[in-house]
Amino acid sequence: MTHQQLLSEIERLSLAERVELLEAITRSVREELRLRTRTPGAVGRLRGIARPDGVAPSDEELKEDYVNYLAGKYS
Repeated sequence: MTHQQLLSEIERLSLAERVELLEAITRSVREELRLRTRTPGAVGRLRGIARPDGVAPSDEELKEDYVNYLAGKYS
């Protein structure tokens, strides 16, 4: 259905039907705008923050890095 056909069909509706259609469209648009403007929660903002850039280091590599960090800090 083209835009012009849709407008033509709307004009044929009774006043009550057009008001009902208008309310349905308004609800639909409000809902879509509400979904688009919803700000992400804390989880959404932090998504991916802990993800490593490459392969995650092994436990041994983590221990070695921590020992090196402490050695540099306290030496």
